[in-house]
Amino acid sequence: ILWKWLWSLQTSTTTTTTTKSGLSSRSMVKYESGYNIETVFDGSKLGIEPYAIEVSPNGEELIVLDSENSNIHKISMPLSKYGKPKLVSGSQEGYIGHVDGKLKEARMNRPRGLAIDDSGNIYVADTKNMAIRKISDDGISTIAAGGRWSGGSKEESMRFSDDFDLIYVSSSCSLLVIDRGNQMIREIQLHDHDCSHHEPPADTDLHLGTAL
Repeated sequence: ILWKWLWSLQTSTTTTTTTKSGLSSRSMVKYESGYNIETVFDGSKLGIEPYAIEVSPNGEELIVLDSENSNIHKISMPLSKYGKPKLVSGSQEGYIGHVDGKLKEARMNRPRGLAIDDSGNIYVADTKNMAIRKISDDGISTIAAGGRWSGGSKEESMRFSDDFDLIYVSSSCSLLVIDRGNQMIREIQLHDHDCSHHEPPADTDLHLGTAL
């Protein structure tokens, strides 16, 4: 009887813990076998600190965002330890700023998110500049305002915080921006020629993004 009582006490102690936020149960982890893990890129040897990644629309390149050095690289697929990344935008030295124009002369400030549209244009959540930047073959530009008013709007709600991320939505040809600092989700419509969604025939009244 004493043994059973001690065992129940031990079980109760290990399965539940009382915290300030209430009662918390112990975690139970079940590992599923059959998955291989391999290092396919080591940025520590190249001075690159990957923060976010995206695959190009054609699947031939991996786009790597280095938030610490405020730049973006691309690596040819398939990935290999011996792959050589190519600087896309920003400086190799990690200079920061808010400068549009030529890709290698452009400056960002601790970007933390990126998305790629169907044409291969890269959109960057340039968080410390509180701006969304667009990288194309023509260079880099700002498509949404940072600490300034966005799109000419005078509404306070249109300003970005310095904690946000974005995704590309092909079906609506837009960017969805999660602005954590302002507790909001915003949508930015992109140019039609950058999206691959099916456009309706001329004799229909369907809008872009409508499922056929």
